[in-house]
Amino acid sequence: YCLTMELLYLLLLNLLLASSTLIDDRFEEIHHSVGGDNYGIPTHLPEDDYESLVSQQFSKDPYAGKNKIKLIVSGKFKLIDVTMVGNHEVMGSFCEFYFDETTNILPRYVDYYSESIHCQEHHVSLPLHKVAEACRKYDSTGTSKMMSMEPDGFILHQPKSGSTLLSNILAVSSRVIAEPSALGDILLCENNCDTNLRIRALQDAMYLLGRRRTTTSMQQKFFVKISYYHTNGLPLLRETFPDANWLYLYRQNDVVLQKLMNSKYDGRYCSRHRFHPEKQLVNYLNKGDDASSLTIEEACAAHFASQMTMIKNELDNKGRIVEYNELLRNKSIVQLLNYLEVPIVHWDKIQEQRTKKANGLQQGEEWMDESELFLSKEVTDATSRFNFDWEDYKSMY
Repeated sequence: YCLTMELLYLLLLNLLLASSTLIDDRFEEIHHSVGGDNYGIPTHLPEDDYESLVSQQFSKDPYAGKNKIKLIVSGKFKLIDVTMVGNHEVMGSFCEFYFDETTNILPRYVDYYSESIHCQEHHVSLPLHKVAEACRKYDSTGTSKMMSMEPDGFILHQPKSGSTLLSNILAVSSRVIAEPSALGDILLCENNCDTNLRIRALQDAMYLLGRRRTTTSMQQKFFVKISYYHTNGLPLLRETFPDANWLYLYRQNDVVLQKLMNSKYDGRYCSRHRFHPEKQLVNYLNKGDDASSLTIEEACAAHFASQMTMIKNELDNKGRIVEYNELLRNKSIVQLLNYLEVPIVHWDKIQEQRTKKANGLQQGEEWMDESELFLSKEVTDATSRFNFDWEDYKSMY
């Protein structure tokens, strides 16, 4: 038995050695056939066939080698984003895309440039203030075909409160830019950010967002809808543009919260306030309360309450709160447009906007009354704990 096992062992060893020799021979054959000395990886490709693997993933840049500042000044490139770099530099991202100022169903501003291949693959980053100053200088010349509009008003809002509907109504006769991400880093920079630098950056970004060709049909007003992620930046907006009006759209808190919780995607909006609370929320919570100890529903309800407290403190004759149902009544819409000094010249188009779904996959389709919403106990408990009642303030202004 022992002899048999030893013979089998020797047989297997010989087979392994023979296989190893065959593999080595094959490796050498491949190694020499590709003309390389780096473990079979070719190193002597013909020059005509050589191209960076990275560059092959992108289209050719039609503006390669051209002066990017001139492309921005001429209006060919537009601002898409802004990054605060510490306390000394602000960078802007620019690229080519088509912004349709005549559309009546306005998507977010990002929806325009997200479809641009140039913005996806070849956007450029340049010092924001340097670019803005170059544009101001060019626009002030008598031969310029560009101009910039100062913002007449800002639209701030809770989620699910009708802000897109209002934007579409205003867009009938005004220029509206909805939720530009270029303002986010400026408005949300809370820690170690120089206020004067933020104000200058906001002025520069808004100048670039407000630029348009002088040949474009004259729109009398310019409004900017602020993302609800950036609502905490209202004090900075007001300090930078004190003459601009502003609106804050709200809805019954438990309805908004339930709608967010019913959507897996929108529910993340609430989760972020629990694990990454903004300074305003931390200050709002009572001593001893920690956002991470709250439920997701409670964290979101507390966030809404902290925002509403800030809005209440900012209210004066330049600001107004608007309840969702006001957008469903003709009389209230007329009052809003009068408050914003927007001429009512196309009432039929305004009515058309009210009959269509404002956003989502069914954008533009016929709008139907919402079905009754079931409110969970977790939602009602959260909004009861962190409650804010607007009724005491609606009659103030």
